[in-house]
Amino acid sequence: MAIIKTAIIIKGNPKLVNGNISADIFYNELKSFLESLDYDVSFDPGEPYTSPPPAGLWIGHSRGSDRLRFAPKETIVIGLGVPESVEGNSFPVVNHPEDQLAHRIYKEGKIIKNEDTDVTLDDTYHYILTEEMKSEIIKILKSAVGHRDPTAP
Repeated sequence: MAIIKTAIIIKGNPKLVNGNISADIFYNELKSFLESLDYDVSFDPGEPYTSPPPAGLWIGHSRGSDRLRFAPKETIVIGLGVPESVEGNSFPVVNHPEDQLAHRIYKEGKIIKNEDTDVTLDDTYHYILTEEMKSEIIKILKSAVGHRDPTAP
């Protein structure tokens, strides 16, 4: 019998994801992938000034990664589709190499490179989950302290 672990997928900006078929497909693929690793998965809308419910794993996509700072110490956190911060990201990040939205650079929460608005940047790859990205997520999970190998039977 598989051990069930809990995971929360924290969605990105509602202006960009609500009613977006590509985002729906992406989030459902991510959910199925995590379920294949024995996670019981739920979604959080990632609204500002909120904290997702406790879980063993929080994956914040795009703007949803801002919620990762509220994760309990024992929670594994991963950012997907997350731009680089000059101050450094405090969590591991997995991005599609062609994701224009993730190629921006921030300083103190403000865009300082690739300042185009979310609307003008191509978001095609922002909602793609590759096999390489899945492998990177598995590596992060394996390296987490006290975490059972998610690929073990």
